[in-house]
Parts: sequence; structure tokens; C-alpha cells
Amino acid sequence: MFGDDIALLRKSRADAVVASLPTLAYAIGAVGGLRMAAYAGVGCAVVVCAVAARRRPLPAVAGLLGVIFAVGVAVVTRRPTAFFLPGILLNAALAAAGTVSLVVRRPVLAFTLATIWPRFAGWRENDGLRGVGAALTAVWTVVFLLRFVVMGVCYLAGAGPSLLAVVKIVLGLPLAAIAAAVSLRLLTPAPDSGFDPEPEPA
Repeated sequence: MFGDDIALLRKSRADAVVASLPTLAYAIGAVGGLRMAAYAGVGCAVVVCAVAARRRPLPAVAGLLGVIFAVGVAVVTRRPTAFFLPGILLNAALAAAGTVSLVVRRPVLAFTLATIWPRFAGWRENDGLRGVGAALTAVWTVVFLLRFVVMGVCYLAGAGPSLLAVVKIVLGLPLAAIAAAVSLRLLTPAPDSGFDPEPEPA
């Protein structure tokens, strides 16, 4: 139901806090060198995965694999800051995908919403639903673009792991919380909006 999905979205903010711990551990470990950073990052990610897997196994495992991959890039390149490169490139790809989907008038989040709420399945023929999907896609595209630009500039400017970690965390949870609040507002049915995420019982 719509209410359950909104509650899940709110809970995801707490998940975002936990997900930032491996990055923080990596940055702290980087003070002692790349090897220490790798051990700290992967070790923390394993613990976080073990705890989070009880409630959300797939995201937990995906987060662990993401940290391992990022650490692997840093180890192979022998550059501690390379740990942040996969995330920068991922945000670039997501921002590009969102932008393209808006340009061709096929907002990617409209397709996502259609898989969650049956009423949203007809978004192509409904101006209200199409507008909600486009607005949500635009909001999150701005988030991904801002992360890519700020992190990318810091990375190219030669910022150290500690600064990059702080920037990543600041652009993570706080920015996501703002985007989530805007998303909740957009998904809240308004009078005469033509958008009713909770279909009437058959």
C-alpha cells in the first residue's frame, strides 16, 4: 500500500546513515596508509552488511560489494582517493540517464513508480501522473548531478581521503533527506491533481 511504501522511504534515511559508516572508516584508516584504509573500509562494510542483511539482504550485499569494488580500485591504482572514483562515475551515469529520460519525455522514475503502484501504470495517458514522474526524475537528477560536480571537482583538485569522505557524507544523507522530503510531497495526493496512488478496491 502507498502508506507502507512511504514508511519504507522514511526508514531508508536511517539506512543511509549506516551506509555511510564504511566510507568514514576508510577515511579514518587512510591516516595510517592505504592498507589500513582498505582493512578498515572492508571490515566496517562486512559488519554493516551482517547487521543490515537481517532486514534488507539485497541492499546490504550490494553495499558490501560496492565498498569492496571501491577499495579494489584504490588498491590497484595505489591511490587512496581512487576509492571515491566509482561513486563519482556512478553519479555521473545516473545524472546522464535522468537527463536523457527527461529530454525524450520518458522520465525514468515514472517507469519505476508504475511497478510499485498499479494506478501509476497509466502515466503516459495522464498529465498529472506524467508530471509527477517528471518532477521526481528532475529532483533526483539534480541530486546526482550535484554530487558528481562537487565530488568531481574535489577529486580533480587533489583533495585527500578525509575531505572527500566528508563531502561524500554531506552530499549523501542530508541531500537525500531533502530530495526524499520533496519526493514525499510530490507523491502526496492533492485535490484535483489527477494523481491517486492508492487505487480503489475492486
